Formats: sequence, structure tokens, C-alpha cells
Amino acid sequence: MDGIYSIARPELLTVTQGERSWQGADQRWYRDEWQQKAGCGPTAAAVMASYLAQTRRACAPLYPSGSWERRDVLALMEELWGFLTPGKHGLNTTHLFTKGFTAFAAGKGVTLPMRELDIPRLRLARPTADQCAAFIRSALAADQPVAWLNLHSGEVEELDDWHWVTIVALEERRDGAELCTVLDGGREYAADLRLWFQTTKLGGGLVAPGAGI
Repeated sequence: MDGIYSIARPELLTVTQGERSWQGADQRWYRDEWQQKAGCGPTAAAVMASYLAQTRRACAPLYPSGSWERRDVLALMEELWGFLTPGKHGLNTTHLFTKGFTAFAAGKGVTLPMRELDIPRLRLARPTADQCAAFIRSALAADQPVAWLNLHSGEVEELDDWHWVTIVALEERRDGAELCTVLDGGREYAADLRLWFQTTKLGGGLVAPGAGI
């Protein structure tokens, strides 16, 4: 039997504006051209922050309104941009994501431990594909979305290079495929984690809240 893992309430990540709706947020909503180009990190952080705020009382200060009106989500994205500001090479490490996200939380009075799993360019230094899947499973089992940094998409055509997306579900198939349901650009799609791991040239990493969150 296939194994399926998911956050408990994915419907909380549906953004609306009038009769239109999106799944998660879209960096193209930023008003500045550089933000539109490089804002995937703070956008993924906004998705994570809003979900934690709506599902944990201790995390409510991260996003007190809990609103999924597009204008309110954009305001959260703008706020997080100030903490996860991409540099010349973007927000290209898990450490930069974690540092900015925990600083944002601390400013709201929330202590938010985070976990990182780096997937280096050098294959010998990487964790195994099974360790990557286990990281995602453990987060989803704890009802936590996962931020996924992809520096090179390999043979996974759905993913953009040098890009952050948010994982909200994982399906482990008997044929070996590990399909992550990701939110990216206001839409939901599947990307094969194992295929990515086997074919990415630059790696990336995973970030999730720490135990007990």
C-alpha cells in the first residue's frame, strides 16, 4: 500500500480575492520587480507562518488575523521580506531561511525552533534520499509544512531552479516514486523528490519547524 502523509488542514492555505482563489501564495503578487523575481523564500515563509498561526495557539502572533484574503497575505509576505531578504544570489541556503524566520518569530514574541536538512552539491556529503523523505514525513506527521530549496531541478520538469516551494503532502509509492505535493506560484502540483535527489546537480535543502511546535 502506498504511504500518504499530509498536513491536517490544507484548506487553510486557500487564498481568495473575490471569486478567484489560489493554493498558497505567489511571489508575483509583490509590487517591486526584484521582489517578484527573488521573493520565493519569503513567500514560502509566509505560507508556513500563516499555517502555524492558524493551527497553534502559541504561534497565533505570527499572523494574528489568520486572513487568507490576497491583500492580507501580501502584507505578510512584505513583512517577511524584511527578515528573509534575498541577496545578490537570492536566499540560497537553509541557514538564511531559518535565521530570518526565527528572527521574524522572535519579533512577535514567539520562540520558534527550526530544523534544517542541507542537501549539498557534493554527493558524498549529502544525506540519503531516505533521510530526506523521513525529514518530510516527520514534519507532515506533526502537521507542519516544509520549505524546500531547489537549486537545480535535475529531471523534475515541474520545479524551477534556484527556488523555494512549500511541501504540504508526500505520497510514497511502491514503485519508488516519492511525490511531494507542493504549493508554488499560487497553485498546487506534484514533484518527485527521489527523482530530484538522484538528478539534481546543485542540491538544496529542507526546513521545518522544530519538535513540539
